[in-house]
Amino acid sequence: MPSEINPLLSFKVNDLRSEYLNLIESDFQPKLWSNVEETETECIITIVIPTKGCSWALSESGGCSVCGYVNDSSRNQPIPSNRILDRIEQLLTRNCQKKSIILKIFNSGSFFDEEDVPQNLRLRIVKLLKENERIRKLAVESRPQYILNNFNVIEQLKNQIDPIFLEIGIGLESSNNAILRDCLNKGFFVEDYEKSVQKLLSSGIRIKTYIFIKPPFLTELEAINDAIKTAQDAFRIGTDVISLNPCNVQNGTLIHHLYRKDSYQPPWLWSILFIVKSIRSLYPNLDIICEPSAAGKHRGVHNCGKCDETVLNLIQKVIKNEIISEKYSEICSCFTRWKFLVESPIEVLRLRKLSKLRNLTPLNE
Repeated sequence: MPSEINPLLSFKVNDLRSEYLNLIESDFQPKLWSNVEETETECIITIVIPTKGCSWALSESGGCSVCGYVNDSSRNQPIPSNRILDRIEQLLTRNCQKKSIILKIFNSGSFFDEEDVPQNLRLRIVKLLKENERIRKLAVESRPQYILNNFNVIEQLKNQIDPIFLEIGIGLESSNNAILRDCLNKGFFVEDYEKSVQKLLSSGIRIKTYIFIKPPFLTELEAINDAIKTAQDAFRIGTDVISLNPCNVQNGTLIHHLYRKDSYQPPWLWSILFIVKSIRSLYPNLDIICEPSAAGKHRGVHNCGKCDETVLNLIQKVIKNEIISEKYSEICSCFTRWKFLVESPIEVLRLRKLSKLRNLTPLNE
């Protein structure tokens, strides 16, 4: 099997990231971010802990070409574990007193990376979970390498928090190895993802798979087809949940560099609607999530600006298996411009300057 790394891409990604991290270092203050969302039956508590940061992003390989979450990690200014634990405890005790809890703990890297989330911190989090009988599910994330190399740690965690369900999210992004290597700089291949999923399934652990829409260097149509194919492959391999993540251009990344050079444009909301409809028609019962960050903004997934909210609502209706009208051209005239873009054989239409069919003016950043 060829190397998982394209040296030229890796060098550029690392150079851009290092430059940006050095730029923000003097003004950086790590922060704990949390959110509480209530439904009729349960309480979803999300906390993002700024640990050291993704080891892959901080390595000489530069990390993923589209991810800037390491920008918000603590790096050289670690937040004390006690402060992290206090915040988790506050969230668990002060919210949704009569409902079951889904707790999502995210960091900029992998929950099972000892350099990012030390074992002592994980064990103390487990202790907090065992003291709260309302917690129904714990959701964390990891790269395949930490699942394969630290699987005994994962099994131990699962047994320690039983009967709480454990869900592990994996950022597959694409099931095309060429895209993983030459566009995303993921540092692993689909085969590594598949081995990880099989291990997790053998222990009854729930799996969420993240799919990235639209990797750099792909046309709009290529990105659409890749997302649908990736969802099919992830379902075949055994994922329980698909999380569709349209690009949000983040600072210090290769995709931001291309965006500023007019060589990258985030996907259209019409593309996301088409992807969701295609996946839903194939798998009516598959658990699909699509909650785009920066939707409707220049750096995020958007249409012309007039119909963004309407199309976002249509996407959620399709996810819920609701029937929607397919007279899209009556919703907004930009549907015709999107259709022209995806059907055009002209290669240069992949460039941002020619896909400004949304009539939006680029930001001067």
